[in-house]
Amino acid sequence: MPYLNHNIPPFSAYIRNEYLYNHTKGHGDFTFADVHTVNCMERRSILFECLLPNGVNWTRRPINAFVWKKDAPQYPLNIHMYWDCFSSYVNVNRRNRLANCRAELVDWHGEKRKGTYMFTIDFGWEDKAAMLDTNFSEDPEHKCAHMFRMDDGNFFAYPNNRTIWYDDAFMEERLTGNPGYLIDQNFYTVENTREDSITDDSYFTQWEREKPDQFNVEDKEQTPIGPIHQKHKNEE
Repeated sequence: MPYLNHNIPPFSAYIRNEYLYNHTKGHGDFTFADVHTVNCMERRSILFECLLPNGVNWTRRPINAFVWKKDAPQYPLNIHMYWDCFSSYVNVNRRNRLANCRAELVDWHGEKRKGTYMFTIDFGWEDKAAMLDTNFSEDPEHKCAHMFRMDDGNFFAYPNNRTIWYDDAFMEERLTGNPGYLIDQNFYTVENTREDSITDDSYFTQWEREKPDQFNVEDKEQTPIGPIHQKHKNEE
């Protein structure tokens, strides 16, 4: 699983120039940019890397530095994203079922804004032997970040539980509020849940009980006959 950086489906945008001058100038001006990589550090907001037409490749710019319309409204960073990165181990893919789907995103004030799905950023914890997982990347509280191209010209990254999707060929009654869904706090696993049973194919346990007939057929000379031995026996 990639650590810190991951390629993304590249997209064109404008970067707000104040993010090129440490917020000392450039306010209201823009530079065209090709955004091509995401950077994820635990407990930091998602950051992006972009290539500029003057030959500069600029890394670790926040999501609210980028717009696709120059008249896009400016929001605080916590409107563009709902959670920081859950881990530095990052995965990026495009959910085919959601490709180009429209959605309504609900911010922490309850305000709704519409956008079009781009791709998804997700988190795990790869190096369990060397590093302690101190966050929620593999916990029931885990959240992914769906990347959206918003109608107002901005880019947002929102989790499933703040997103209401559109699909006019599939959805008949879209949500207008929470119908009572709760976050599932369970871990799901099947191993070590069969305390009164043992597996059938373990080469240790099969010595302790009667073997299946096809693997434990003996002739009068006490010669084991299985599928291979039976073939040779018939040829004698």
